Amino acid sequence: MLFYLLAFLMVAFLIAANLRPQQRTLPHKRPFLTADRLSVMLVCLILFLILALQDAYANADLMSYYTRYRSLQNYSFQSFLRQLEDMKDPVYYLAGYLFGKLGLNFYVWKAFISFVFVLGLYKLVLYHSANIYVSFIALLSLGLYGFAFSGLRQTMAFGILFFAYPYLKNRKLLRFILVVVLAALFHSTALIFLAAYPIYRLNLRLRNILILLAIGGVVLLNANPIANLYLQLTGTDEIYAEYLESGNVLSMSGIIISGSIWLFCTVFLSRRNASKFDEHLCNLSLLALFGRILSTVWFAEFFRVSMYFSIFEFLMIADACASKEKSSFVVRVKTAGVSLVLVAYYLMSPSLNIMSYVLR
Repeated sequence: MLFYLLAFLMVAFLIAANLRPQQRTLPHKRPFLTADRLSVMLVCLILFLILALQDAYANADLMSYYTRYRSLQNYSFQSFLRQLEDMKDPVYYLAGYLFGKLGLNFYVWKAFISFVFVLGLYKLVLYHSANIYVSFIALLSLGLYGFAFSGLRQTMAFGILFFAYPYLKNRKLLRFILVVVLAALFHSTALIFLAAYPIYRLNLRLRNILILLAIGGVVLLNANPIANLYLQLTGTDEIYAEYLESGNVLSMSGIIISGSIWLFCTVFLSRRNASKFDEHLCNLSLLALFGRILSTVWFAEFFRVSMYFSIFEFLMIADACASKEKSSFVVRVKTAGVSLVLVAYYLMSPSLNIMSYVLR
């Protein structure tokens, strides 16, 4: 827990020391060892070490992954193939099985997953963030990094999807689909991110926002049949049947923070002077908000689905903070204000207790 807090305080200090707007250029057009690159390298290295060195018994989810990995090591290849049909996301277990047969223990396998996640994060923040310090603050505060301590299959999928952003932004559909399919091999729910491509293309106009809101209303009113259809198509209806019948839901706090993020970024990125930033990410954030609503009013597992549409929010928030105003003072106020709110949200949310639990 101490190392996690040190990493968080370090990036908080960096943002406090760098409140001016950043005029970023692609790193390959500058000297290799720039202050930005060194900062991103240092933070990512710390985040990787924290993930990779986490104890396998830190939480129930991670313990189950550890137990399964150890059990697979004792299987012959023929026995493993017979078990493969009953496994959810078999490619994940096949890759883990091959790691085990090479004599590599669970911690090496977990370190590999952590490396993929942090490498994707490194490239995203360095090449595409309007303010790298705000991005790291948002990443830590909003829970995406914290989730990587338990859900290894989804962590692997997130790490792969990080590499999809340039293809989404530059309209390279085939490459985007290939990356999403690769992520779905490790966590089948990642297939839902294919919907990001057409939604991302919509312009931030009132009409399109109303269309998205109308679609969201239809989804909310027909949540049960839509969810059952999706689970049948993915072959996971039996696995999640118990969850669907339990009526387990989340609190309203997720809706409040997700809605506030979407509203703030939409206001500042829909302005003409923000045209150089990626305002289309607000469309994905709105889909994430719909998922949070579903997880609050009907089914808690929709929180995991909504996370796929919020994985780039740490870029979007940085863009909204850095968008030019008439005075750079306004940018500094936005940057400082958002950073303080994110830090306060983290310190007051249950995530602090959760992190102390998963890192013990």
